[in-house]
Amino acid sequence: MEKKFLENLLKLGRIPGGLLFYGKEGSGKTYTAFEFTKGVLCLKGEVWGCNECPSCKHINNLKDKFFKGETENLKVYEEKDGKKQFVYLMGEHPDFIIVIPHGNYIKIDQIRKAKEFAYIRPALSGRKVILIDDAHTMTNQSSNALLKVLEEPPADTTFILTTSRKAAILPTILSRTFQVEFKGFTKEEVMRIANVNEEIAELSGGSLKKALLLKEKKNLIDKVKRFLENEPYEVYKIATEFENWETEEKRLFLDLLETFLMKEPSEETAPILDKIRLMKEGIPRGINGTLWLIEVSSLMIA
Repeated sequence: MEKKFLENLLKLGRIPGGLLFYGKEGSGKTYTAFEFTKGVLCLKGEVWGCNECPSCKHINNLKDKFFKGETENLKVYEEKDGKKQFVYLMGEHPDFIIVIPHGNYIKIDQIRKAKEFAYIRPALSGRKVILIDDAHTMTNQSSNALLKVLEEPPADTTFILTTSRKAAILPTILSRTFQVEFKGFTKEEVMRIANVNEEIAELSGGSLKKALLLKEKKNLIDKVKRFLENEPYEVYKIATEFENWETEEKRLFLDLLETFLMKEPSEETAPILDKIRLMKEGIPRGINGTLWLIEVSSLMIA
């Protein structure tokens, strides 16, 4: 339903100044935002893009890097008070930027730079697109700054906001955007779009982003299975490795562990799941993952 609505906008050429894509985590909001942007900026005017013109190729390249987590080389900074400050992501397309949280929040300086971008004339396509991912992480100052430009957006610019927490978005922003709800992908759609096997599609829980991450890090599935066998040497080996992984990899491992345990929930698995959830919450605080995983293992024995 959501894709049909967006397709009609593209066909009619009635591209609004503000769109809000909302739905549960991994429901396809950001993926569709990239695909919609291709259609908006396509040099051949093809609905959903032609995938052949320079505009579509630039967006596809940016999309691939974004979903693989390869964003370091896409980061744009500004100098402020003698320091480098991250503002947004930008690939080779001069008319498309992505605003993502810096730390836990999207800050006012990021929105200010996005507004500056909004008033620049398009350089390659006929329009510009500004994608604000996880828009619910905007601070009050950021939200109010964005509201000002959404009230009268430049005629050649479209803002696309994505969120899994619609209730956290200012009502005044909601009233100035076309809202599109996303229900999520089926297992078959995940298999087709992400080009993954059935096991990965099932483990993704309908999340395209998670499926693409699992595709890149298939070894984590094997590690979780070995951890669940609860052989002491393997548990210690994996728990020790865990401490040196990137945050995203740690979260993915714990998500998988939770998914496998929830296949057969019982009174025995409840305290284990509670421990895993606490562990996920503690990762940003720098908890000792090795000790926590060993504790999880001991609960599995009990």
